[in-house]
Amino acid sequence: YLFYRADGLDIPYPTCSNEGISVTHCPSDDGPCNPPNDMLIFGHTGEDPSVFVDHRGNYHMLFNALPYKCVPKFEQGGHAWSADGFNWSDPRIGAFDTTVKFTDGTDMKCERRERPQMVTGKDGRPVALVSAVTGCPKGLGDPSGSVGDGKFYRGADDSFTLVQKMTKAAE
Repeated sequence: YLFYRADGLDIPYPTCSNEGISVTHCPSDDGPCNPPNDMLIFGHTGEDPSVFVDHRGNYHMLFNALPYKCVPKFEQGGHAWSADGFNWSDPRIGAFDTTVKFTDGTDMKCERRERPQMVTGKDGRPVALVSAVTGCPKGLGDPSGSVGDGKFYRGADDSFTLVQKMTKAAE
């Protein structure tokens, strides 16, 4: 299957965007996929879908659940699941948010977090969440808080890729 963002759809909820997640079938790994059909797989806005299979064989989709004109975006992470990769649950919102937590116990709230992708171990268990982050405070990584010679994050005009280690979940 190929999951993609489709535009111009009649989304029932929330109505802040007409972007939704659709799927098309690809008969083989090296051949062409069927033409897109722009059929929603669930009735919620979304973009940037990423699918992984867990250690139990269940499919999980992470996506940006509040794209385009949707505000605020602080809890924009969507999560849906499926037993077969075709029939999906209604999404749960808040799978990830825009707060970046650091190992020293501090955190930072950013404006947007998009393009989520789960890194899994050889056993299929989640190891890290990779995402794009933007709209964070200036001076990230610079203890003085100044941007100096431009080696550090410069604020809302910059974006970066964040790799966030997952905590061990209960069995």
